[in-house]
Amino acid sequence: MQTAVETHIISGPRVLKPREVKLLLRAPDLRTRRGRRDAAILAVLSCGGLRLGECVRLTISDIEIGKRVRITTKTAKSRTARWRTITLPGPAARLLRDHLAHSEPRLFVFEGRRHEALSTRQAGRIVRYYLAKIGRSDLRPHSLRHSVGAIVTRQSGIWVAQKVLGHASPTTTSRFYSAFDVTDSDLAADRLEEAMR
Repeated sequence: MQTAVETHIISGPRVLKPREVKLLLRAPDLRTRRGRRDAAILAVLSCGGLRLGECVRLTISDIEIGKRVRITTKTAKSRTARWRTITLPGPAARLLRDHLAHSEPRLFVFEGRRHEALSTRQAGRIVRYYLAKIGRSDLRPHSLRHSVGAIVTRQSGIWVAQKVLGHASPTTTSRFYSAFDVTDSDLAADRLEEAMR
């Protein structure tokens, strides 16, 4: 059931809800090499907020695996070289670790047939297939990035979403995700409550 906020938000992009992100990550068959790769792609896109092109160009050296899994990538749409680091949440990190352990890629994290980077067209087909599988064929691959932006904005605010998404300005982030930002409203309610004590 949708909340009133979800029902009445008409501005902003169409996005997956957190429970749909979980469904999406569970859709691939993890018993197969291809299923593990597909799950890792979906995890990086739907939990890391990378653009499709950034995802397929990831190299082994862009991944830091320790207690947490971090991805450092160059922002694709920047005129100047701007790097950002994203920490994947636990379930997404496990899927990426599993893919890397079983596929042992040479250079690119998501390799095609001859160890070259998977093309954005191939990755886009993969994403659309699994979106359709969970009943969200109305969305496109970039919607996974929008989903990250919406969820992070809702949970942590515009400023954190700006950093995660690699936007140069909070104005850019706000243009797409301000409808999802309830942190100011929650903070105001907390302050009012404190004042009434």
